[in-house]
Amino acid sequence: MKLFSANNYIRKLIFADYREEILSKQIINEMESLENFKNKKIIKIIDYGSGYNPIVIKKIIAKLSKKYKKTKFIAHCYDIYKNKELKLLKSNKMIKFFHINALPFNKKKKYNFCLLLDVLHHIDIKNTNRIKKITKNLKNMSKYIFIKDHFQHGLVSNFILRLMDFVSNYSDNVKIPSIYFNKTTYENFISSLKIREIKRINDISYYKWYWFFFNNKKLQFISVLKK
Repeated sequence: MKLFSANNYIRKLIFADYREEILSKQIINEMESLENFKNKKIIKIIDYGSGYNPIVIKKIIAKLSKKYKKTKFIAHCYDIYKNKELKLLKSNKMIKFFHINALPFNKKKKYNFCLLLDVLHHIDIKNTNRIKKITKNLKNMSKYIFIKDHFQHGLVSNFILRLMDFVSNYSDNVKIPSIYFNKTTYENFISSLKIREIKRINDISYYKWYWFFFNNKKLQFISVLKK
């Protein structure tokens, strides 16, 4: 997968990071309602499946660090990165990037927040055992989990979501899912993990109005979970 290409440039020109700006603001708002950052020396975030253009986590860390100067914010980002991509991503003191196989699923390694942003449907919703295992392991390491994903409501919405994924990911060689969660399959999924959903947000538009076929609020949700 490429970190930069003409396709990435065109995508950025069209969408202008609008989705990432809205999503980062929403996540920050929820994080602030869950933790008193002013009383914390350090906050750790794990971003699982952070991707090759990790704009959301960069915005989150930058905004929180600027607002809470006495608190240190650290993010560990995991994905299927090659060595050359890890070099290009340039880890720093606040954000470090790792290959997904380097993640030690360890209960002793603790994070305040875990982000699973539009990741599970790419792993494969039909592969229930795999997504359960990954999410359960991340749950054991994290106080709160944020799952951002999609709900399909039939054949038309499935087509729109697949088209949306194609437009968003075609330059990165990402496999386009065949199915997505619906409300029943998602609720069964989190119930099987024995994890509590403390909030679900599904009234946000992540695209500008003229992308009306992507902008159906029913297709998007953020689920805030606590073990």
